[in-house]
Amino acid sequence: MNTREKILAILSRSEKPLGPKIIASELKKGSANIRKILSNLYKEGKIERVDFGKYKLSVNVKNESVNAKNISVNVEAPEAKKMIYKEIYKYQKVYLKKLKVNDPEAFEKIRSAKNRYLKNWRVKNPDYNKKWLSAYYKKHPEKFREYMRRYWLKRSLC
Repeated sequence: MNTREKILAILSRSEKPLGPKIIASELKKGSANIRKILSNLYKEGKIERVDFGKYKLSVNVKNESVNAKNISVNVEAPEAKKMIYKEIYKYQKVYLKKLKVNDPEAFEKIRSAKNRYLKNWRVKNPDYNKKWLSAYYKKHPEKFREYMRRYWLKRSLC
């Protein structure tokens, strides 16, 4: 096992981010050499820089992983899920923009199906909005008051 693999193993065992001095002391190597290897691993995307001089293993191979373009990602990690959903949403948005221009009829079918789904979901989950409002109120009471003012103004005009 080479030094790079040993560094990745140390970072995977560690609960918190580690600096090059700590890693060098565990491997009994020079810290300058370790800094260079950490820099290369960071550029390759295998580790993340958390703080100044502190590194941790990036979302990497654990139990359930996907390998795309030689990048292994643990799909069960919350950071990976956020990243995956963000990418899916981005491509979906671009696709829908193109569809709206090229085939407006198909776009309207998709839009109406989405609205029907959301309407049914809201009927099945009536408490969701209440939970969201109570959580939002605790965090941002002034924004909540503005939200409620607009809500009741809209209701009164209907």
